[in-house]
This record gives sequence, structure tokens and C-alpha cells, in this order.
Amino acid sequence: MTFLQKLKRRLRSWAVWTTLAALAGFVSKQWFGWEIPGGDDFVTLLLAALVAFGIVNNPDNRGEF
Repeated sequence: MTFLQKLKRRLRSWAVWTTLAALAGFVSKQWFGWEIPGGDDFVTLLLAALVAFGIVNNPDNRGEF
């Protein structure tokens, strides 16, 4: 399997897109100082947990974590 085929397969995974969205939110929140009243700490923790999930997830194998 070539690199591009592996990449296409990974990009079809919902976990990859969730992780990228969480990473974009986390980075923009930290760099631009966006705050969410009443839940800022929770949102930061949630975004960090989603990014961590994406790091340990294997999008090539749908049957396993």
C-alpha cells in the first residue's frame, strides 16, 4: 500500500477529523485568548482530551482502538 493510499484511508476516519477540529480549537483558543464564560476550563480540558484520543487512535484499523 502506498503512502497516498494510506493517507486517503486515514482521512476517511471520523476520529482524524474530530482530532484536527479539536486541535484547531485548542490552538486558536490558546493563541488568540478566546474565553468561554462559565466553562473555559472545561472546554480546554475537553479539547485536550479529544486531541489525546486522536494521538492514541489507529484510524487504519476500525475493529480496534
